[in-house]
Amino acid sequence: MAMKISLTELEQVAKALSIKVSYDNLKTSRGGSCRVMETRRIIINKYLQNSEKINLLARELGGFDLAGLDISEPVRKKIEKEAEPRLDVKASGAQ
Repeated sequence: MAMKISLTELEQVAKALSIKVSYDNLKTSRGGSCRVMETRRIIINKYLQNSEKINLLARELGGFDLAGLDISEPVRKKIEKEAEPRLDVKASGAQ
């Protein structure tokens, strides 16, 4: 049986990376990561279902260096799994 990953666990990983996570009304966007001045942020549409928020946050965290962080194996696997499609797009040269 797969272990359920919570939004809080992923938010803790973001905090360890000094990434601010916020939930806002993004109208038609699901969300994503950005940099505002020197602050790294992940902004997520607050109207997404919890499972979608988890998948999106895990996908965005997959774009950061997680080496040296104390992350549970299920959380690390979730981040790696969600990051795979993103890595495939980057590898193909698509922008």
